[in-house]
Amino acid sequence: MQKKYTDFLSFAHFLSDVASKELINNYKQLKVTSSKKIVRKKFELVTDIDLKIEKKIRALIERYFPHHSIIGEEFENKKTNSEFSWIIDPIDGTKAFATGIPVFGFLLSLKHYDKNIIGLVDLPKLKERFWNNRNKTKLNGKPIRTKACNKISKAIVASTEPNMFKNFNKINKDIFSQFDFMRWGTDITGYLRCAEGFIDAVIERNIKIWDIAAVESIIKSAGGNISTWDGKPIGSNDTVCASGDKKLHTILLKSLQKFI
Repeated sequence: MQKKYTDFLSFAHFLSDVASKELINNYKQLKVTSSKKIVRKKFELVTDIDLKIEKKIRALIERYFPHHSIIGEEFENKKTNSEFSWIIDPIDGTKAFATGIPVFGFLLSLKHYDKNIIGLVDLPKLKERFWNNRNKTKLNGKPIRTKACNKISKAIVASTEPNMFKNFNKINKDIFSQFDFMRWGTDITGYLRCAEGFIDAVIERNIKIWDIAAVESIIKSAGGNISTWDGKPIGSNDTVCASGDKKLHTILLKSLQKFI
């Protein structure tokens, strides 16, 4: 399994190189077109580059690991009897990408049965690549760690946008207003800055598995915690709480679970 793991990690970096090249080449280009698709009765933005990248990544996985399952944001899942599944988000932060704001990234993870064993996130315009190598998380090859913060009043918390929360006014009054401050508009970078120790927690909902699978391994291997608001494994529902400090995570879950 050790050799397999090394091979899989190398392959993940290769796939990221392919995806990142497309993102760089098409960033702030007029030929990028977008449309809204209906997903679970909600409109979501998708660009032609989302589709192009996922098609390329799927084709490469099917070429080198034809028996592996594939889960992706833009196309139907490929289900096999393999113990391995790749999870792809071609562009996390599609709205940022479409509007020329560089907080978007390519997300890739590999599951062995029910466990995410590899997570990789590439932020091509920021020239930052994060991945876990077993029990360590690295940024451009250098180890990173979360930081300690066990008080809500001292916590810096990130989230993508207020309209992720169906009961925003209530949750803002009861919880968000207690933090040192909230940083909005972070997309995937919020989780990565938590892994680095710049942000103490990330709180989001309306999240799909491809939005979060890659960062689970990154957060945990950096010393952090990640779960649904009621402490279950990610993907059990659409909520996510990631924290750098275990005590802070416990405090946040106690407050958040009533809002599910």
